[in-house]
Amino acid sequence: MRKIFFLIVAAIAAFMWGDFSLEKIPDLEFLSGKRNIVVMGCDIRKDDAGRSDTLFVVMMDKSDKKAALLSVPRDTRVKIKGHGWDKINSAFAYGGHKLTQETVQDFLGIRLHNYVVVDFQGFKGLVDAVGGVDINVEKRMYYYDPYANFEIDLRPGNQHMDGKTAMQYVRYRDEEGDIGRIRRQQKFIMALYKQIASKNILAKMPGVSKQIMSMIKTDLSLKEMVELGKVMHDMMETDGLKMAMVPGTPKYVDGISYWIPDIPKMRQQMAEMQGVKMSEKFRENTKKLEEDYKKSAKK
Repeated sequence: MRKIFFLIVAAIAAFMWGDFSLEKIPDLEFLSGKRNIVVMGCDIRKDDAGRSDTLFVVMMDKSDKKAALLSVPRDTRVKIKGHGWDKINSAFAYGGHKLTQETVQDFLGIRLHNYVVVDFQGFKGLVDAVGGVDINVEKRMYYYDPYANFEIDLRPGNQHMDGKTAMQYVRYRDEEGDIGRIRRQQKFIMALYKQIASKNILAKMPGVSKQIMSMIKTDLSLKEMVELGKVMHDMMETDGLKMAMVPGTPKYVDGISYWIPDIPKMRQQMAEMQGVKMSEKFRENTKKLEEDYKKSAKK
């Protein structure tokens, strides 16, 4: 079961990742303390390049046996190379996983060693393949989009969710916007992990493996995923998974709703999550980034 644990978790835009040594980065604008993997959950249609609907960075280090997951709100305002200021989820539409990885790396100030892209079209099939998950819906959730013919209709209480219901839960947006949505996604991640870790999943592994391979794209080799999955599983069994989100506040800029990050707080958060101290060059880069944000909001 451990051999495909990493694949399963990656496929729901959750927690990822031999013997790997951290890359030595001479450019001190980037922090390098852990192995960092960016995970993009995208809704890709035949006639649409798609945007990253869900964005995570998983950070792990075998030496201290700790792992963390940082959620990046999709409305986060960032500067995308060649395209100016925009929401971070637009980077995928502009330049796929490569531009997204580059944008997130520059924004957070940490080296991203690998990427995983998950196509949401296969998400429902994955949840069904593991037999569904149990989750407590915290409140009444209803939404209907007549143009996309998409409906969310959930009632509060404990529920066993199939793929269709799970899709509704993780994509529902309320008055909290991305904040509430991310909280529900993280809650669902832990529920799915509990299901995967149960003994009841063993007989379903062949079907689960096939579903996983059809919906992910990554630069990690199968050997790397297997070993990293084992390491991640062991970490989850001991210290668990620390979850955090890019700090900031919602704000309208030029009539568009954004999540405006608190740059100093976010960069300090990165240093703590990486387990390293900020270099002088990194501090200078952080200060410059904060100034760029202030200038862009005044235009």
